[in-house]
Amino acid sequence: MISPAQGLRIAIAQIEMHWTLEENLDAIRKAMHRAHAEGASLCAFSELAVTGAHRRIVEFAKPELVGPAVDEVKRLSARLRMGTALGAPTFDRSGLRYITHHLINEDGEVAASVPKRGLTDPEATFFARGSSRPSGVVQGLRTTAVICREVTDHDQIGKDVPKGTVDLIFVPGSLRQDPDKPKSDPPPYVNDIQNIAVATGAYMVQTNWPNTLNRPEEGVDAGQSCVVSPSGALLFRLPKAASGIGVFNLGETSFAWHPQ
Repeated sequence: MISPAQGLRIAIAQIEMHWTLEENLDAIRKAMHRAHAEGASLCAFSELAVTGAHRRIVEFAKPELVGPAVDEVKRLSARLRMGTALGAPTFDRSGLRYITHHLINEDGEVAASVPKRGLTDPEATFFARGSSRPSGVVQGLRTTAVICREVTDHDQIGKDVPKGTVDLIFVPGSLRQDPDKPKSDPPPYVNDIQNIAVATGAYMVQTNWPNTLNRPEEGVDAGQSCVVSPSGALLFRLPKAASGIGVFNLGETSFAWHPQ
């Protein structure tokens, strides 16, 4: 059976992480315009794309800063008629913060906001754990997100996303191989993504940061965002430690790379 997602033209914005919200937002704008120029109907960004994922996040993870930035991306999505998968902090009335991935449809409306529950210990000192994995329709497809290290929690994802309930799953994050273990190709996290694809029957579109800021030396194997078919086939990986936009038709094994 052909997936309804097959053939959709998608841009993976594997773009450089910056220290400030203003720099990240400018990079997001440029990526969206380039994606639109290349005919993409959907543009996928990484985890915490608005603020960046680094030690200075405490300066920028504030509602009065993040809210206007997300609103700008929503307006641009509507103007370009392009869906956007965007990482940004969210906040509840009690003051708790969440690492969230917004699935913004082509009308500029948030179809679903997926909060990350699989936090690392450092993340848990600043962010609260999510407790749900909603889905939403973007460009006619049922979509959700599995954020970064959550790819290892197969049991939870199986409960959250029964097979056949979504067409496309975004995997935003900063995944890399464990430096204390022998390197493999593909790395274990790609195998996890492949297993999730088979279990859910969905296409998997990963957006990996191409660099790190807290420890730049750990970015040597960054990037290499991957796309996996519902059968678990690894369709391709983007360049290693390189900032740019990969544009492709979902289901194909080739992509056009545009350095940024």
